[in-house]
Amino acid sequence: MKTNFDIEENYAVTLNGVHIDLHNNFEFCEISESENMVEVDFVKSNGNWVHENEFKRLKFCHKNVSFKNTLEGDNTEFPEDENILSVISFFPKTLRDINDGFRRNSKPDENDDIILSF
Repeated sequence: MKTNFDIEENYAVTLNGVHIDLHNNFEFCEISESENMVEVDFVKSNGNWVHENEFKRLKFCHKNVSFKNTLEGDNTEFPEDENILSVISFFPKTLRDINDGFRRNSKPDENDDIILSF
C-alpha cells in the first residue's frame, strides 16, 4: 500500500507537513464506491474549536481495492459520535479474520489494510 499521508496517534494524519485532526475537526460524510475504488469523504466540523483555516472537506481515495469490510456498530450510548472517526490505523491483511487491534505505524507495510473506525 502506498499513501501520501502519515498517521499520527491513530486519530489524525499529516499531509505535506500539515496536521489534520480527523477525530475533533471533521465528520464523516459518505463513502462512494466504483469498481476497485473506494472514496471516503469528510467535512469540516461546526465546532467552535475548529480553526477557521481548517480544510472544508477531505477525501481519502483508495485505489485498486481488493477487499472491503463494513461492520455496523452500536451507537445508542453516544449517537452524537456516529460520524466521528475513532481510529485510523494500518493493519496486516494476514490478520483480517482476527482484526482485534490497531497499530501505531505512521506508514503502512506493503501488504497492510487501512482501518477507519467510527
